[in-house]
Amino acid sequence: MKIGGYAGKILHVDLSEGRVEKEDLDLNIAEKFIGGIGTNIKLAYDLMKPGVDPLSPDNLLILGAGPLVGTYAPGATRIFATTKLPINNAIGWCGGGGMHFACMQKCAGYDHIVISGKSDKPVYLKVFNDDVELCDAKPLWGNGIDASTDALYKRYGRPLGVIAIGQAGENMVKYSLAMVDRASTIGRGGLAAVFGSKNLKAVVVRGNKGVAVADKKKFKKVCDELYERIRNYELLKDWQKLGLIMSLPYFDKNIYLEKLFKARMACIGCPIGDKDYLELREGKFKGFQKITSSAINLILPLLYGVSDYQEYVMLSSLIDDYGMDIFEFFGSLDFAKKLWEQGILEIGEHKIEYNYESLANWVRKVAYREGTGDLIAEGIDKMVEEYGEENRKLALPTSRGLVTYINPKGPLPWQYMGTMELGQVIEPRGPHAASSGSPTYFAVRPLEKFPRLLSKIGVPDETIPKIVPDLKELKVGKLLKYAHDNFMVMGSLGICARAQINRFYYADLYPQIYAAATGIEKSKSEILRTGERIYNLLKIANVREGHNTRDRIPDQWFTEPRFKEYTGKGELTKEDIEKMLDEYYNERGWDHNGIPTKQKLLELDLKEELEKLQKPEKK
Repeated sequence: MKIGGYAGKILHVDLSEGRVEKEDLDLNIAEKFIGGIGTNIKLAYDLMKPGVDPLSPDNLLILGAGPLVGTYAPGATRIFATTKLPINNAIGWCGGGGMHFACMQKCAGYDHIVISGKSDKPVYLKVFNDDVELCDAKPLWGNGIDASTDALYKRYGRPLGVIAIGQAGENMVKYSLAMVDRASTIGRGGLAAVFGSKNLKAVVVRGNKGVAVADKKKFKKVCDELYERIRNYELLKDWQKLGLIMSLPYFDKNIYLEKLFKARMACIGCPIGDKDYLELREGKFKGFQKITSSAINLILPLLYGVSDYQEYVMLSSLIDDYGMDIFEFFGSLDFAKKLWEQGILEIGEHKIEYNYESLANWVRKVAYREGTGDLIAEGIDKMVEEYGEENRKLALPTSRGLVTYINPKGPLPWQYMGTMELGQVIEPRGPHAASSGSPTYFAVRPLEKFPRLLSKIGVPDETIPKIVPDLKELKVGKLLKYAHDNFMVMGSLGICARAQINRFYYADLYPQIYAAATGIEKSKSEILRTGERIYNLLKIANVREGHNTRDRIPDQWFTEPRFKEYTGKGELTKEDIEKMLDEYYNERGWDHNGIPTKQKLLELDLKEELEKLQKPEKK
């Protein structure tokens, strides 16, 4: 059997020893976990010491790209990082638009890169095909992401894949993140702090080996049909013109088009493009240019009262350049502001005000952990621990230490409970924006549309009536199980999770494109079962780390305004959402606390992993 899609190697880099080893990809593991996020999680489970401190040299940093990455498949661009996250001590996946990086990693010959140890000086990892080198990063240390990435572009030219961190990562801010090719954020929850703890400024990749597929004719046919569907999509031009702005009610689209928009950018292999290349054309910041992966990040300062569009573009750009999650920065700063206003927290001579000068000052103070910025850099839960649980009511709701940013009390105010919203308290790594092609991605859809959409993501025919009984009610908990499994399949293959692309992929297509790429035949049910296997492995990886209690719903969700039922019929009580958790656990075959049962793990062919869970290695 000819194997395609996979580069065929795993690169192991020990920063402490300066040692590099190359290992053949175990095709049995690749087949069992597909690749990308799936094999990343398997590698983390097998190689990571249970109980490891996220900021210790023993923590692992794993970069993975799935078997469709680097091929002709539209939107197969994702790079995934897996590590133990500093914000919550969870084994977490972090996904980002691959731009050039994911493709370059695959074309250099590596499906996965596993980084361990800690360098005794700042370095960056250079991977150019078989040439792997740890290079001196002292000239880059202390610089922002933009300057660091541009310096690497200048030295090595393009095309080039770069994942880099800014000053926040160097100083191990708990919600620091990295940027992929200056455009895509990756690592909500502190991925960049893991880089910083290892003295690793960046990873730079380039490859020209290409990615072969097993059946070129069949693969081209499947992909050509996908491209044809994309070309005929009635909203294609709108997405290409406006990107994510088209789905946001908060932002003046005329300002965007007339005063900001310069060009649409896309990851390599994406025919649509979701990234914004912006330029300020007037005012004191005239000429400033910015690439952003999300218009949501761009406008967040607007939601905190910064009304000048030039200033909120500059603020969001500054936060990106220092390398911080914008939701966590504003959530933590806003909490500090309220504590200060109540006379609970001393902040020194610099007031917290929602204007450009004050906010820019606080961005720097947090990134460098100066004064009160040191506490704000730890995030909301640490601040609650410091100043008392009774003050949590002053903060935005959190789950696993991260802001549940999609809820009626903001920062992105939304009232309807769908899969993305419920997933904020269930996902082991904490809240994130991936709703996995779920039919609730665009609320509020008429329920009569759901049977077709549920079938599209692989919900069994006999289960569909249980999720939308009599087309009068939506069982969000039951649906979320299938949305999560679907996401794991897409992420393992390498398919972008954003709605612009994932809407064109569907469960019946997975076995066709996977077989054409790799030569490995799997049925639809087998591939979806693989997604379920991956999600269960991620869960028990976190159970092994001590995350073994029932998921907690933030109490702030139940003060006015509240979440409403998906169709908008009424407000939800805590009992309603607890029932949704039970529906999710039951659909998964988990116990009342949301822990996979022995029977479920054996059913998913996770016997070896179960044994490691029952007899974990000592630290």
